[in-house]
Amino acid sequence: MTYTDMFRTRLPAIRFFLGRALACCAACACLLFCPVDATAAEQIKVGGTGCALGSMQLLAEAFNASNPDVTFSFVPNLGSVGSITAMKAGAISLALTSRPMKEHERRLGLAEVEYARTPFVFAVSAKSKVSAVTRKELAAIYAGTMPKWPDGTLTRIVLRPASDIDTDMVKSLSPEIARAVADAEKRPGVQVAITDQDAADDLERIPGAIGPTTLALIKSEKRTLKALQLDGKEPSARNAASGAYPYYKRLFLVSGAQRSPAVERFAAFVISPAGHKILADNGHWNP
Repeated sequence: MTYTDMFRTRLPAIRFFLGRALACCAACACLLFCPVDATAAEQIKVGGTGCALGSMQLLAEAFNASNPDVTFSFVPNLGSVGSITAMKAGAISLALTSRPMKEHERRLGLAEVEYARTPFVFAVSAKSKVSAVTRKELAAIYAGTMPKWPDGTLTRIVLRPASDIDTDMVKSLSPEIARAVADAEKRPGVQVAITDQDAADDLERIPGAIGPTTLALIKSEKRTLKALQLDGKEPSARNAASGAYPYYKRLFLVSGAQRSPAVERFAAFVISPAGHKILADNGHWNP
């Protein structure tokens, strides 16, 4: 393999890390250099995993209706790791993650609460005639040995970066799928979506595309996507909560050890009955 080939192979990962690094820098710069109006309403800055941003914006709107003294801004494309880094730098008020904090992150003095869970799903365009898939078929699709859907449409995979939690979750479905994904990552021309929103965009616009996302993102962002049955199991929040559908993401709120009164009130609202109702309406359940 030539140096050029090696660079092309690693280009999606390079773009991924550069994108997340630039997003963190932008968030920090915004906080440090934007002038502060002492008389203005308190602003809560939120960033983190893309699959949680849509529902968190809905929660913020509902909270703001009875708390007009608080405003919100959302920083895109940080991801779980980037949002914790931004929290440490003081660039955001709340981080949204799709995994528990690691021990070295807890030592930073940050606090976390698991506020919801949502089914981890494979999705296709809402226009697709496909409604279900099996793990055996997924292995074949990722391996390139199932080039067409039953209606003749070409199957096209949307990968996530190798370091992304979605990739880990896809690979965990079976050894065959793990091998097929690893092979797909080396195949030239395969679409790699850096963020959750990029992946949803690709799944909506590319005919025959299939890839991972969450029910929460589909519902909260009103995406024209269809969550597929997997091995005959419907990926509803109810089924996931009961264990009938076993694939899901855990979602966490992470904040500094010392939270402002506004952040404290909003965090309490997220896990209140009113907050749980909004989350339940958008593909979540209460853990």
